[in-house]
Order: sequence, then C-alpha cells, then structure tokens
Amino acid sequence: MADVQLKHIQKVYDKNVMAIKDASIEIKDKEFVVLVGPSGCGKSTLLRMIAGLEEITDGDLLIDEQRVNDMSPKDRDIAMVFQNYALYPHMTVFENMAFGLKLRKYPKAEIQKRVTDAANILGLTKYLKRRPKEMSGGQRQRVAIGRAIVRQPKVFLFDEPLSNLDAKLRVQMRTEIKRLHKQLDATMIYVTHDQVEAMTMGDKIVVLKDGDVQQVDTPMNLYNNPANKFVGSFIGSPGMNFVDGEVKDGQFTAEGIQFSIPANYQVTNGPVILGIRPESFYNINYEKERQLTEAQEIQLDVIEPIGAETFLYFQMGGKQICMRSTSGIIYQDGQSIQIAIDQEKLFFFDAQTENRIA
Repeated sequence: MADVQLKHIQKVYDKNVMAIKDASIEIKDKEFVVLVGPSGCGKSTLLRMIAGLEEITDGDLLIDEQRVNDMSPKDRDIAMVFQNYALYPHMTVFENMAFGLKLRKYPKAEIQKRVTDAANILGLTKYLKRRPKEMSGGQRQRVAIGRAIVRQPKVFLFDEPLSNLDAKLRVQMRTEIKRLHKQLDATMIYVTHDQVEAMTMGDKIVVLKDGDVQQVDTPMNLYNNPANKFVGSFIGSPGMNFVDGEVKDGQFTAEGIQFSIPANYQVTNGPVILGIRPESFYNINYEKERQLTEAQEIQLDVIEPIGAETFLYFQMGGKQICMRSTSGIIYQDGQSIQIAIDQEKLFFFDAQTENRIA
C-alpha cells in the first residue's frame, strides 16, 4: 500500500470559482481517512483530484513519495468505488469484478483466483453468476467494492458509497467496510456528508467547508476539541448547541442564563459564543456528583423519546437548545426543570472569527 500527501492543493474552475483553496493533508500508509463536510464543500472534488479525474490547478499530490499530478488515472494504482455502483448491467458479478483485470491482460488463472478471493471476503460467492439487476443495493455495492479489491491497488477511494442505501443497510455496510479495511491492511480515503459515518469509520477525519480544510484529527479529538464553531456544530449528533452571550469579570451572561466561568478557562471580557454538547446538560434533581454551573430553570418545549435516550428541547439565550437525557426519567411537554451544565465541558468561541478561544 502507500501513503498519500496533498501539499497546498488548489482547484479553480472557470470564472475563478475556487473549489479547493489550500489543502495540505498527510495520509499515512494503511490509514482510513474520511473527508467530511456539507454538500458543495469540495470533498468529492478533492477525491477526484487524487484519482486523476480532476486536474489539479496548483500544489503537489504525492502517492508513495511520487508526484502524480500529471499521471493518468490508470497509472496511479488506485481503485475507486462510486456512489452509483457503476456496474455493467449486461455482465455477471464475476465478469464485473474481472473486467479491469481482463483489460490489463492478466492470466485467466490469476483473474479466477483474485475474483474468488474477493467474493469470499465479501460474501458474494453464491452470486457470481447473477447480473446486477437481480441483486439488492447492498449486494451491488459489495460487487463494486469487490471490483476494487481484485485490483490490489495502493489506495482505495470511496465516493459516498452508501448514500443510496436505506438506514439499516448503511449501518451494516459501514461496519463491513471498516472490517474490510482491517482485513486488507489498506490505505483508504472515504468521502461522506454523514458525520456519523465519519466518526464511526475513520482513523482520521478531514473536515471541509467551502473548499477550506477546517481541521484534521482523530474522531474523538474533533469531538472534544473542535478548532472552531463549524467543526463543533458539524461533528456530533445532535450537534453542539450555541448561545451568544458576553463575558464580564468571570461571569457569562446571555438571555435567561448566567453562571460563573471556572478559573481554568481563560476567557477575556467581551462578546463570545458559548458551545454546549447536548449530553453536558444535567437535571440537578438527579445529578449530585459532578461539578456543575449554577442552576437555571427552563421549560421543555418538545420531547423526543428514542429508546435508551430522550432529547429535550427548550429555549435558552434566545436559541432552541437540545439536551440529551439517558436517565430513564419521564418528562412532559411544558414541564419546568432545573438544569446545570458540566463545568468541564464548556466551549467558548470568538464572536467574530468563530475560532475556539477556550
């Protein structure tokens, strides 16, 4: 396999539309890296430049220490799995998986072995004589992945491969792709707009917004230490809550909320944005052991029970706020409760730049 290095990569389309502004990312050998962000952020464009399907405007792309900017896709030794499977409908599963090897004139015995091995890994052995129309979406996606596996490339690229599947099948397939990564010991780069996929699959996540790389880190570091408000809002389900307020002499104040900021937070006087994860709120009648901020009384607007968890929605600081409860307490619409915030899990962002300041 191989490492992949992007050094100050830019992509500019006609009329000076900058899709990728200045991307520098290092992907290590055998690493599973996820490119994540909202629609139009440039993640698929970045993947297509790695594949050679989009021309790089500026910067250097290296695969295994070799600059490949001007190298054709077929010479980069990569394999790509597309969102729409891209299977040949008139070919059987075996023929679809073997097609790339036949074009490269591999011996028949080698083709047979590689396709059989890939089919065993993906549970496709009994489907090798079927055509794509006779298979489910999940099975067709396995075939597309199998076609990539038989190539034995240096790098696997996945462009939102699960977006056409239903929710239950997506969960199953992302587990299978993660297992496959460990089994193949391969370098994989995966594009998705789904932050849950990113968090559960990636060794490392690249968060993009409007063609800019916002942060590159492990899933839990992104969750616990977001570099800015956007990363805090995008990573996590539900996302981080934000309250616009002001700090003065160690006190945070916003509409309907006020508390003392713990001494270990270095926040200067002035306007700030407070970030709070849904699980960092506590009903003080049932929480006695944590270091919490002063209690605030709130009235519940909407309650969403989803089994082991309940999401509670209320107004704070002029914003709708989400609180996650896992205590099994039964709540009612319109109920007033006393809540406080875990002092160790406060986030403060600059009101102008939206970068994290504490």
